Amino acid sequence: MIRSVLLLQARAGKSAALEEFYAHNDVLERARRFPGCRNAQLLRSIQGSAATHVVIADWETADDYQRWVEDPWRASSSRQLVELLDTDPSKPLIGGVFELIPEQ
Repeated sequence: MIRSVLLLQARAGKSAALEEFYAHNDVLERARRFPGCRNAQLLRSIQGSAATHVVIADWETADDYQRWVEDPWRASSSRQLVELLDTDPSKPLIGGVFELIPEQ
């Protein structure tokens, strides 16, 4: 299993709109239904951090996550989401991919 971690920085005053975007577009549920996705969550920062929100998702494989990134619906929604973010709109919204280390 792997975990994707996407850090999001909402534009000033747009945190609520970012959360509404996720809810209105059913982003997390769509991800959960996507083949290979085990779970997806949106987290809100409660202390000053580099990101206002974090999206984490667990995937069977890195290829499953890559297929989600390349999915036409996800690509289209990312273009809409970037309008709410304090980020370079020319850069794709792709999270880091991490492998879980088994406890010993």
